[in-house]
Amino acid sequence: MYRKYLSILISTCVLTACNGEITASVTSKTIPAEKINQIEAKVKKLYPDADTKLQHQIVAVAVESLESMVFIKGGTFMMGAFKAPCNPISTDRMDWSPDAKCNTTISNFKTGSNFIHKVTLSNYSLANHETTYHGFDAFQRVHHRAVVKSEMREKYDLPDDKFKDLAAPTKAWQEAKDYCLWLGELTDYPIDLPTEAQWEYAARNRGKHIYYGTNNGYIQRKGDQHLVDGSRYVDYTKDEWNIGSSIDLNQIKLYPPNPLGLYDMAGNVKEWMNDWYSEDYYQQSPVLDPQGPSAGVKKVMRGGGLTTSRAGQAIVQDEYISLNGFRCAVQQAIPVK
Repeated sequence: MYRKYLSILISTCVLTACNGEITASVTSKTIPAEKINQIEAKVKKLYPDADTKLQHQIVAVAVESLESMVFIKGGTFMMGAFKAPCNPISTDRMDWSPDAKCNTTISNFKTGSNFIHKVTLSNYSLANHETTYHGFDAFQRVHHRAVVKSEMREKYDLPDDKFKDLAAPTKAWQEAKDYCLWLGELTDYPIDLPTEAQWEYAARNRGKHIYYGTNNGYIQRKGDQHLVDGSRYVDYTKDEWNIGSSIDLNQIKLYPPNPLGLYDMAGNVKEWMNDWYSEDYYQQSPVLDPQGPSAGVKKVMRGGGLTTSRAGQAIVQDEYISLNGFRCAVQQAIPVK
């Protein structure tokens, strides 16, 4: 009996010290222990009534958010939908050249992305993956909101741990905004949503003429084929896949990242940007660190296709949309330490 109670006491003290303080139960190879202790203290101060398991989850989410940040050195590039070859063998496998003359898609004219303009960005950091259910669930629970019961979650009737690495859906832009600001509050870093200029610059490997934000700039979808020798189609091998299919359930990091180390910049889900949406904003955009229009009725979404494609989305939807996700950024000129 003594051993039984001793075991219970020891297991309890793994996550909390016996004097009630949070212990260093989260470790990291890149984030200093001192910083983790600061985050743990902040969590305990902000959420003293949260149970130990939830406190631990919040600390783990905050620490992982810093671990995931990829530092991106700023620079100057020509933002917008640059031209493509007029008669490519496949639009999934295009290589840019200065004499490219055709548009990648008709939507470029509708969204204003065809207006090429000069942009210079300061340094920043961008999460290497989209926000997951694991992180979003912690955010919802600690704010006394129900975890997101999306259509996909109910359809497949999977337990919570199976959703840990799936991109979290959203119903409103404000949820994405608030989540990133919440991470900033926990970590004392200026975390926010990225601007669309930051997103495009990163997807294009610091502004290069890349059509898709994959490991090689091509779309090599799971289950698809490609033309070989101009005469026969061959299935992509598992090692060649860089974009998933609908059966992957929006799982992050299934396929190789782009050259900067960013995952799912071409597939998975569309991502909320910080910017208000305007079809003619590119014609008015300042050169240095554009932030988007000062007001609007829609927000910009990027991703899920070409590196230069953009769309405007109503800031609130009728339900949680599994394909509307987001990732966060650190808006400072030095790397996360």
